[in-house]
Amino acid sequence: MAKAKPSEGSEQLAEVVFAWKAPTDVRYKKNVWWYVISFIVLVLLVWWSIAEGRWFGDKNYIFAVFLVLFYLVVLIDDFREPEEAEFVVTPDGVKWGDKFYYYKELSEFFIIYRENGIKNLYIDFTNPLKGRIIVSVDGQDAVSIREYLLNFLKEDLDREVEPLSERIRRWLRL
Repeated sequence: MAKAKPSEGSEQLAEVVFAWKAPTDVRYKKNVWWYVISFIVLVLLVWWSIAEGRWFGDKNYIFAVFLVLFYLVVLIDDFREPEEAEFVVTPDGVKWGDKFYYYKELSEFFIIYRENGIKNLYIDFTNPLKGRIIVSVDGQDAVSIREYLLNFLKEDLDREVEPLSERIRRWLRL
């Protein structure tokens, strides 16, 4: 097991077994055509919500405003630098950024590790409404991390590809 030095703010953790920094979200490169096509789709949807209002009984201005605001939020988020957070594995649980999760809160994990491709650790919660922790393991010893996590969590060996939601995000480059 690779022992890492505790970083700032992790002194309260019993023992840090693995620790590394990873981006909090995945960024996909968008070319000019992505912006052109997405803007055309936006214009068509705004036109449809206003001009084709007969389907709803009235013109839907609120939906049009919502679409424009959503598009602006996506654009603003595109030009913001991704934040990095520390991911820490301890004998008690895992810490991702400012939040610590005990192993009893987590149900299972799986690692997708492809050469020249996806290198992520996925951890599911016992409460499915909490979502999933996704951490990049690029540059880390994924085998050692896997072997250590097997002491506390079960591994979902049926998952051989990234989740559908991540594939859709990658395809849409969101």
